[in-house]
Amino acid sequence: MTGTDENELLDAKQIHDEFGLSPSRLSELYRDRATTGCPDPDEIEGRRRRWKRGTIGPFLSAHRAAKTSQSPVRHSLLTGPRDQLMSTSEVAKALGHKRTVTLLGWLQDRPGYFPEPDVVETTDGGRLRRSWYLGTVADWIAQRPGPGNTQSKSRPPAAAPVEDGNPEELLDTKQAAPMLGYSSHLELNRAIARGVLPELARPDDVLRSDRGLTSNRYKRRRVVALARARHQLPASSELAQRRMEAATQALRTAAAPNAVTVEALAESHPGHGSTLAWKKTIDEARGTTQTG
Repeated sequence: MTGTDENELLDAKQIHDEFGLSPSRLSELYRDRATTGCPDPDEIEGRRRRWKRGTIGPFLSAHRAAKTSQSPVRHSLLTGPRDQLMSTSEVAKALGHKRTVTLLGWLQDRPGYFPEPDVVETTDGGRLRRSWYLGTVADWIAQRPGPGNTQSKSRPPAAAPVEDGNPEELLDTKQAAPMLGYSSHLELNRAIARGVLPELARPDDVLRSDRGLTSNRYKRRRVVALARARHQLPASSELAQRRMEAATQALRTAAAPNAVTVEALAESHPGHGSTLAWKKTIDEARGTTQTG
């Protein structure tokens, strides 16, 4: 789920999670801002730079649109035969990357964000050779999350929790996404990566395919509980109070303060806030219990 607050400050990691731009590439754009037009950060703390979503988003959208119009590889991608196979390096170039590291990083670290290869072969040296059909990549570009997609999309209404079935059944993100009100598993994966849903930071199981790609699984009861909570959200002030009470109680009963984690609190109190909100609350509660 892409954020909507234009004034929210995003650091390099958050920009990567939301827009798919690696921190190293962001640094390059900023370093060469005299020619790239990259905007100055809206906030600088030491070596940490942060941009407002309304500042960095339009720039990345315009930057990628310019690269699309100038790239003969991208033009060929969009007009060539859909059953044409493309190598990893060709796909990376078509997406505007000089190296394959970003694409391979997506496959390893962000399961579900980019489609798995259509063809995987093992070379005589034991290395994997991945290939994608041109149509697979073209379709992903057309539906790409973030500023890579210039088509407008409307979010479907949140689906009611699907409670039928074994509560211990493991669901993948494609099954969980509509239950949680997300239009696709891509949006759900991005929300988890950004810390919007700390309740799902720890999967119940991780499956690894023959291609070495991973897929998270969650028990149905956890997804249903989170879906119910998201349908019955109280006012933000009440949520903040609930988080404080939960964090304070956990700190008072924990064997050690470090045993109180965002993941544990979020899982036991679904729908009560993002990773950032829980971290802030735990810090405040820790200060209160120490002084008390």
